[in-house]
Amino acid sequence: MTTTCKICSPFVPGLTGLRSGPLDAPDAVAVHERVDNTRVTVLRGPTMGPRRARAAFEILKLWENGRRLRCRFLDGEAAVKAKVEAIAKEWQDHANLKLEFVSDGAAEIRISFAEKGFSWSTMGTDALVVPAAEPTMNYGWLEADTSLREYQRVVRHEFGHALGMIHEHQNPAAQGQIPWDKPKVYAYYAQQGWSQADVDFNIFEVYAEDSTNHSAFDPTSIMQYAVPDALTVGSFAIGWNTELSPIDIDYARRQYPRDRPAVTELTVGAAPLQADLAGAGEVDTYRFVVPQAATYIMTTEGPTDTLLTLHGPNDPGAVLAFDDDRGRGRNARIVRKLLPGEHWLTVRHKQPGGIGSYAVAVKKRAG
Repeated sequence: MTTTCKICSPFVPGLTGLRSGPLDAPDAVAVHERVDNTRVTVLRGPTMGPRRARAAFEILKLWENGRRLRCRFLDGEAAVKAKVEAIAKEWQDHANLKLEFVSDGAAEIRISFAEKGFSWSTMGTDALVVPAAEPTMNYGWLEADTSLREYQRVVRHEFGHALGMIHEHQNPAAQGQIPWDKPKVYAYYAQQGWSQADVDFNIFEVYAEDSTNHSAFDPTSIMQYAVPDALTVGSFAIGWNTELSPIDIDYARRQYPRDRPAVTELTVGAAPLQADLAGAGEVDTYRFVVPQAATYIMTTEGPTDTLLTLHGPNDPGAVLAFDDDRGRGRNARIVRKLLPGEHWLTVRHKQPGGIGSYAVAVKKRAG
């Protein structure tokens, strides 16, 4: 299953949105950018038995931790561009990414002001599938005399998308939290040419539970739209958020941590490497090299209920195997014949909010 971006239209003039690249390429780009963009959820049922399971595969759109992202303006006034750049760089205070604004040449994030009336951004690594001459982000109403609060609201929101964040009202935890008056919402968007299916897809649908790292519903998030009282049942409204919420900041720090390398090297046959999952949703990534074709044993040890996923050979986007409880206790164990080349392991807690210590090792099976 893929996690696709959803294109949005305004509740009132001035809504920020996001766009996705072509559906055939973004997932492949995402999993080659960052191994743990492929998330495996183990599904068990009463007919499967304790040793049988199937997996759901979801794709995130996060950049490699620590990455340098080049940003280039394709057009626009100097004063407007300077304000956008200054506000965009605020994300560097929380995420281990470098936003480098360049005047020419290649750039992962390309910013335009040409499409008037709409502000949008591709989500995370989807920017990599947009043709090099086209924008990946647009600000359709920012002018030199636009208020600072509006700059902060829009730029913080769109660069949140550029770092891989979804709209908060489509957070799985938002299900049932906003008392939409659906007939009024359908009627409102019908005036803009939207069908009922368009409204369902862009407004009411939420992402699958395991398709994205998410928190409890956060109505103060910079990624949350304003929700007018006129489109809800009873007295419920959310105003325009202009600041990063504490949960926004925590998300950026967890997905792009400064104190953890993007990939840790493992040596086949070495002693187990001690590690820990220190925050909810954390995923640790390891790389090891198989010198010759043989059967290898990959394990976790310790008190933590871990989920282990194997990728390769020589392709971080290829998932070879997964396990969550074939090891001792609640540990994972994968036994598989591997071909020579690079392989990767990702380790995360089986529970979305779980933390704890563990050890990970790879060894060649004797005999």
